Amino acid sequence: MSTPARPLRVVPNLDPAAVDAAEAEARTQVARARAELPTLDPVVFDCFLGRLVRKVEDTSEADPVAVLASLICAAGVHMGQGPHVRAGDDPHPLLVWPLIVGRTSSGRKGTSWSTARRLIDAAATEFVHTNLRSGLSSGEGLAARFAIEDTDAIDGVIDPTRDLRLLVLEPEWGGVMAKMRREGNSLSAILRSAWEGGDLSTLTVNQRLAPSSHVGIVAHITPQEFRSRLDSSDMAGGTYNRFLPLAVARSKFLPFSQGANPALVAELGAILAGRLDLGAEQRTIGFTGPAATLWRALYVELSTDHNERPQVEQFISRAVPNCLRIAAIHAALDGQPAIGPEHLTAAAALVRYSIASARAIFVDTATPNKLAAWIAEAGPTGRTRKEITTDHFAGNKKATEIETLLTQLAHTGRITKTTRPPATGRGRPAEIYTARDPTKETN
Repeated sequence: MSTPARPLRVVPNLDPAAVDAAEAEARTQVARARAELPTLDPVVFDCFLGRLVRKVEDTSEADPVAVLASLICAAGVHMGQGPHVRAGDDPHPLLVWPLIVGRTSSGRKGTSWSTARRLIDAAATEFVHTNLRSGLSSGEGLAARFAIEDTDAIDGVIDPTRDLRLLVLEPEWGGVMAKMRREGNSLSAILRSAWEGGDLSTLTVNQRLAPSSHVGIVAHITPQEFRSRLDSSDMAGGTYNRFLPLAVARSKFLPFSQGANPALVAELGAILAGRLDLGAEQRTIGFTGPAATLWRALYVELSTDHNERPQVEQFISRAVPNCLRIAAIHAALDGQPAIGPEHLTAAAALVRYSIASARAIFVDTATPNKLAAWIAEAGPTGRTRKEITTDHFAGNKKATEIETLLTQLAHTGRITKTTRPPATGRGRPAEIYTARDPTKETN
């Protein structure tokens, strides 16, 4: 039985000037969102993977730091258990778990993974098809992936060639958080062991022997959902200090982008494949002399209590091993058996950004960030104190609170205060606040 064809809806003629204005507004919103992010030191891209990101970022709306972190995670998993770094008596596998935190649409979290995956797929197609999974649900389910079966042993000896690598993408980490909160769910405990690259064996009714694993996780979530689903017991349990929180936002407005040129992706993938193979040959990764000197200073910086609020302190308490792991990944991909100063510098920049991101998640940085972005939109003209009070806050914020915000922004160098004589030459000079141009940020 056929149905009559639906009439086509007539698309109204679009005024080119209106379209231009809409695009300009969209770009302004992108710039405003990026101005609200913590400041990122561009030295974070001074590494092999960073240079790959720089070659493809112009054709992607993704935040470059999200693409970089995804590649770092994937590279650490792909190189396997051979390359590692030691911290005291503990061997650390090169596992880094980025928690990509961005708004639902403007964060472009999924876009960042799409960009990273194209490069990973071009470098290691079989690895992507075999070792990339989603759907974390229970500790037993994850342990089962590494459980020893009868076919894994030859004459009672476990096959040393077993592939223990697993790269997990969780685009809806909020759902995983909900599952971990269920009574009896052991996923949190198993994840803590997995970050160590260790034993995931279970002693439940359906016990499994899983003495070794090599798991990397890329998790996506919005800041609102993360805060709403998290409680103090989650942080105290130690699961989330294994993650590297990174605040992200859409980087640009590209209505016609089709992604990086396939030929470029193939070329970069071939280079990445060679670096991954080279890195997998490394074993214990140490320090060069200059890097050891730098590490002493970084160790003090990253392991010192900075009197943050408890949630932030707990979130960033593993900054030291995360920095080591990232630096070791950079060194391994350069085919180096020792971490150099350049590897540490890039790694520390990413960890510092992660610490700033953790603050942004748990502390009200949105209000001062939005104010700084609004001031920046005025360019060199700046905003007067009266405009800030009446236009930005619509008279709904106390003068003392505004003063605190302006002082905070001035102290961190984000705005500058000057005065302008009244046009009449009489009366008090107007306070003028100017800020950086958000469209020129490297972040």
